[in-house]
Amino acid sequence: MASDTLVAALHELLKAVRLLKQSSVAPVGTVGVLAAIRRHEPSGCHMKDLATEHALDPSTISRTIAALVRDGLVARAADPTDGRASTLRLTARGQAELDDVYAQYDSRLADALSEWSPQEIATFAASLQRFAHDLINHTPSLEAAR
Repeated sequence: MASDTLVAALHELLKAVRLLKQSSVAPVGTVGVLAAIRRHEPSGCHMKDLATEHALDPSTISRTIAALVRDGLVARAADPTDGRASTLRLTARGQAELDDVYAQYDSRLADALSEWSPQEIATFAASLQRFAHDLINHTPSLEAAR
């Protein structure tokens, strides 16, 4: 069955990503959050936006952000448009950690793809992006699952 082959390949991909994250200089599970906060700069972002973007429960994001603030990687600031809310920004240390992680990822990916042509890499990246997008769009959201 074709889906068996795809599921097996997906499991291998998830294993590879876990191994890549485990060897990271940043704590597992925080790189995506740090990257998302960076994408929202310079205006900053809200925790609810991070929860939605990562399809996670707000309490999970709240714990992650608390740890990142405690570790000096993220700073909270009062939202200028809503005094009850706060925005999140990377600290200089958070920027440096994320840069280090990306440098490490770049190195590992370059090694893994060293025998691939630029066209093969571009095709794979486009297909992977399309697959992720389609899978997300055909999966019930966190809110719908409640």
